[in-house]
Amino acid sequence: MSTLVLCTVSDQPRALRELHRVLRPGGRLLFIEHVRSEEPRLARWQDRLNGLQQRIGHGCNCNRSTLEAIGAAGFSVTRLERDVLAKAPPIVRPLVAGVAERNEASA
Repeated sequence: MSTLVLCTVSDQPRALRELHRVLRPGGRLLFIEHVRSEEPRLARWQDRLNGLQQRIGHGCNCNRSTLEAIGAAGFSVTRLERDVLAKAPPIVRPLVAGVAERNEASA
């Protein structure tokens, strides 16, 4: 389970590879993460303010494309819901929650 952590780890691809390694084939990763916005204007603001967000958010990167990184690590997202993190600043509001399965072929 990953809850609002993949924005902060220093090496997101490495962390996801390790999650992939320890899960058995067909194992599931449950996640709730705030992510880069799909709205271009907000995504540009996330890019502009990411350095500040890292300092005030204890290393949090507000502009990571976490869903793409999950797929690149050998997972298939099987369930996904998009939402917003209520009462959070706009740059950290976009939220995804879902389930990703470890691909059999990646074993």
